[in-house]
Amino acid sequence: MESGVSVLVAAIVSLVLIALLIGLAAAESALNGMSRSRAEALEEDDVPGAAQLVVDLADRRRALAPILAMSLGAQLTLGATVAVVVDQHFGGGWIPVGLLVMVCVMFVVTESVPKTWAMRNIDRVAPTAARVSRGIRAIPPVGWLLALLGWLGTFLLRNTSRSSGAVASEEEIVAITDAAVAAEVLDEDEGEIIQSVVDFGDTVVREVMVPRPDVLAASSETTVEAAIEMLVDRGHSRMPIFNHDIDDVRGIVHIKDLFARVQRGRGSHFVSIAQRPPVFVPETKRAADLLRELKGVPTSLVVVIDEYGGMAGIVTMEDLIEEFIGEIVDEFDAVEAPLLEPLRVGEWRVHGRIPIDEFNELIDADLPDDDWDTLGGLIFDGLGRVPEIGETVRTSGFDLTVEAIEGRRITRVRVVRVTAPEPTSDAEMAHHD
Repeated sequence: MESGVSVLVAAIVSLVLIALLIGLAAAESALNGMSRSRAEALEEDDVPGAAQLVVDLADRRRALAPILAMSLGAQLTLGATVAVVVDQHFGGGWIPVGLLVMVCVMFVVTESVPKTWAMRNIDRVAPTAARVSRGIRAIPPVGWLLALLGWLGTFLLRNTSRSSGAVASEEEIVAITDAAVAAEVLDEDEGEIIQSVVDFGDTVVREVMVPRPDVLAASSETTVEAAIEMLVDRGHSRMPIFNHDIDDVRGIVHIKDLFARVQRGRGSHFVSIAQRPPVFVPETKRAADLLRELKGVPTSLVVVIDEYGGMAGIVTMEDLIEEFIGEIVDEFDAVEAPLLEPLRVGEWRVHGRIPIDEFNELIDADLPDDDWDTLGGLIFDGLGRVPEIGETVRTSGFDLTVEAIEGRRITRVRVVRVTAPEPTSDAEMAHHD
């Protein structure tokens, strides 16, 4: 009878511990899987417990500590209970077998099933898990012990570098996006936009600006009517106004302001009467920062200056937005040749101003981009001088042949993948065709 009672007690204790472990496993999974942004969305929807959940996720380790401690204690108690019962009824030699069976049952019943269920119902489970964690911490002896253990862990890891930044790196975001596109959760266009947003964080103004040679600008002594004609001919709506030379920009004019002057009979006046104050930014400024600043500034054209104070180019709100959604073409834009045109296997025709990182991504190349932003700049670097049509630079397994030049700018390049990449310097001059 006594033996039967001990078995019954052991069975009841085991079932209680298993039920406790199931709940703790679900709570642990929910707290680990819940993101701050998702918790904030639940808070906005007035989900009970979501507000405190957001607070707890600010220190996820502290929120998980009671759950993990209780789970460890329950597992040890269950293991000890099984060992005692097996030893009493089957002998000590069967204890390893009993523990092995217990581990297999626990893996399925108290780990796999509850954690999977919790992730599928995370919006309901996570707020409850946070309340459980706070309830355990509210017990004075337990709370004090957990605080002591947390301090001890921090002390032991005091020299370990910690990150106080985002919960996910850029690489993780890209990987998640790729997986979502592959699973058809996101469209390809949506995935590309997310990729663009991630890349945009590292983009500087120099990479998106209209370079100085392509900038349409007018002298301050240009008449209003002449300025309108310049803008109409190029299909632009605004341009910088300079005093002595293009490095001395004094303002920005918009074609609507110029038309207003013509209607008032001031078409023969100098264009400077309609100019607005310019906004200057360095070419190394991050494009994301500039986009945020432009939201509160009544201008959509910014003058980019180099380290010597001269004009490096201009950038517009449209240029920044195109980094997210691709080229925006309106009825006034001239149709240009594509930046990259496939010719045959292993051969392409590209524009000299194509960014090297974009070129590398499009054809799976590895051209160096440390010193130059564009393919044309890389050829200049390889030759050490202004190139001539027909000259070729070999670098990183590709032959870059100059096909067209305007002034001193490379406008068209034929790129050929060679069979044996040169593992030498970044770039070297090869020959004349």
